[in-house]
Amino acid sequence: MQKKIFYCNWRRWLCTAVSATALPAAASSRFPKPQFETDYVPPAVSMPAPEFVAGPLLDLLILFGALCVAVLLVRRIRSRRWILLFGLICLMWFGFVRKGCFCPVGAIQNVAVAAFHGGGVPYAIALFFALPLIFALFYGRVFCSVVCPLGALQEFFIVKPLRVPRAIDAVLRIVPLIVLCLGVVCVVNGAGFIICRTDPFIGIFRQTGALPMLLAGMGVLLIGTVVARPYCRYFCPYGVLLEFCSIVTWKPVQIAEGECVNCRLCVGMCPVDAIEAPRPEPSDRMRGRQFQRFINLLLLLPLVVMAGAAAGYFSGGAVARLHPVVKMVEHWRSVPEKDHDLYPEIEFFKRRGHTLTVAEEQAAVVVNNFRKGCMWSGIFIGAVLGVRMLMLSRLAGLKFHQAGRTRCVACGRCFSVCPSKAKG
Repeated sequence: MQKKIFYCNWRRWLCTAVSATALPAAASSRFPKPQFETDYVPPAVSMPAPEFVAGPLLDLLILFGALCVAVLLVRRIRSRRWILLFGLICLMWFGFVRKGCFCPVGAIQNVAVAAFHGGGVPYAIALFFALPLIFALFYGRVFCSVVCPLGALQEFFIVKPLRVPRAIDAVLRIVPLIVLCLGVVCVVNGAGFIICRTDPFIGIFRQTGALPMLLAGMGVLLIGTVVARPYCRYFCPYGVLLEFCSIVTWKPVQIAEGECVNCRLCVGMCPVDAIEAPRPEPSDRMRGRQFQRFINLLLLLPLVVMAGAAAGYFSGGAVARLHPVVKMVEHWRSVPEKDHDLYPEIEFFKRRGHTLTVAEEQAAVVVNNFRKGCMWSGIFIGAVLGVRMLMLSRLAGLKFHQAGRTRCVACGRCFSVCPSKAKG
């Protein structure tokens, strides 16, 4: 019995001795001492590969060529079939191959940041933003016809377009102005690229994305079967800039090749209600009434601008909630302290040694900036609405049907039904 006990004790002592000698050796192998002198050689600095430099340039050349082809199709060939075929090509390239980027619509935000904060903007983004506007100054909204993948995608889903009542149309046309101003204010004040985040088709083009965005895109296309191009007409912020440029278009879209016979076929064919009907020359009495109406609207313009400024200023606090700091402060106030670890932004702010008071001060500065930005946005929207009201008192007559400069998207539907052909 004593022999057995001694054997067990000897075995235990041996294991202890081996462990005592092995553990330091293992620890030293697992945690070696740091070496400050190594044979590591830093890699040499090299220039990017040529394809990374030529990529944006190639896209710019393709965009320029596509706009030139669109002008040729709209002004010379005047074939709805060829316009649709070219639209399919542009949709596949700019939409599904390039995944919706580069995008003149989203480039609004990059240009806004460069304008307000400096630092410049990459040449590719600047030219993508400017090229469609330059073409609109000369030939109207040819970019919207088939070059823009957003417009081309909607064009293929038009089945039986219904005419939107004038009053509803006037109200809905305010939405793109709000989206434009909201996108600029948010990106300038660090709240992110709202325009890109609200693009309903980006998930379709990239074939990835959150389910709500995919459903929103499919919903817009479904609405587009009866309300032609709903995104282009009632949401697109870039369309606002194209409208401004189209007012002074050098060579607007012409419905008839020859002399218009006022058959009204184009009115029933246009899906976006862009055809202006003939109106007689006003009499002297009508001119007096229209002039008085113009004066009344002109006197009303300052009130509209002031109302827009007030509405923008008071809505700035709600818009500021899109900023991460303001959102964090709201969570900090409403969430119990024991649940703060569920919000990484609060924990990060705490670890930097900041308190709720500091966060509230930063949020107050952000809210103030948003109020100022929204106030100027309200002034801009009020001025645009005032000018639109003044346009209702036009005095000039119109002899023939013509495509409205700001509304026409050069889809070419009216070309296929117009009986007037140029005399060869």
